[in-house]
Amino acid sequence: MRIYPEQLKQHIKQQLPRCILLFGDEPLLTLEAEDLIKQVAKSQGYLETFSFSLDGNFDKDSIYSHLQSLSLFSEKKILSLTLSKTSKESTAFLREIAPLLNDDILLLLQGPKLNNQQLNGAWFKGLEQQGVFVVTNAPLPQHFPQWIYQRLKSLALNANKEVIDFLCVHFEGNLLAAKQEFEKLALLYPKQTLNLHQVEQSITTHNHFSIFQWLDSLLEGDKVRSQRILKQLKAEGTELLLLSATLSSEIQKLLKLSYQEKSTPLAQLLNQQQPKIWASKQALMSKALKRLNTRQLEQLIIQCAELEIIVKVENSADDWQKLTLIASAFYA
Repeated sequence: MRIYPEQLKQHIKQQLPRCILLFGDEPLLTLEAEDLIKQVAKSQGYLETFSFSLDGNFDKDSIYSHLQSLSLFSEKKILSLTLSKTSKESTAFLREIAPLLNDDILLLLQGPKLNNQQLNGAWFKGLEQQGVFVVTNAPLPQHFPQWIYQRLKSLALNANKEVIDFLCVHFEGNLLAAKQEFEKLALLYPKQTLNLHQVEQSITTHNHFSIFQWLDSLLEGDKVRSQRILKQLKAEGTELLLLSATLSSEIQKLLKLSYQEKSTPLAQLLNQQQPKIWASKQALMSKALKRLNTRQLEQLIIQCAELEIIVKVENSADDWQKLTLIASAFYA
């Protein structure tokens, strides 16, 4: 069963499943889910936790030993496994231990966001059938205002749309900082409806973005967000050449699809891509291809190549303006 962090407490408060899978790209949500699981587990008699990493050469014998020991002469326990990167050895091992799960052990398996191929793997499905899969991915931009609203509400705070929008701009991409600042606001203005002046006086900017969020904003055609992210990436010292090369790679993918969709429906092309493209990313690429034709994409490829040459030869402050100009084609 697949659930989200806000649903976790309801699913485990009566009885813990044999297995809980925690996978996602947001550290705060993963950490909070792990803390909640251990708190509930302790109240249900799981008093010991044994942790192992499944990366590299891991101790299979010790893990097997824990799985085969019952609670007749010992306490129930949590077997916490970390899977930073899947391998043939680790996934084969997970398939082997799935039948050994029992009511005396809670298997807690956590790791980064999984792709569709991993989610459809026999090892994952075998474990998910015996428990729950908690998706700890960062909220999508369109869901971030609701996430902020619910966080404030949980702290007995209210806020109007103006305040929520302000908080979105300052905390997107950095949920940990958002959590800390919201807790501070709750101390400063307990059980109040926040106004913009209070929030502006209290918080500092904590945005943190990735190159891939920038690319997604371009594909979406979101001018304001893409410019804000690019400005932040520049302030953080992100290499211009890296941004240009990554953007060029994305444009090449779009251009290839643009050529192919003349003979094959775009939806079919997107579903056939390897590695598999997430449904949300497919929607973004479809939007971009509706705005950019083949000729425009060809020109953008040339402009990216020219920019990379200029950066390597001159590396001037004007190069950032050239990148901004290339990016502007996505929302023109």
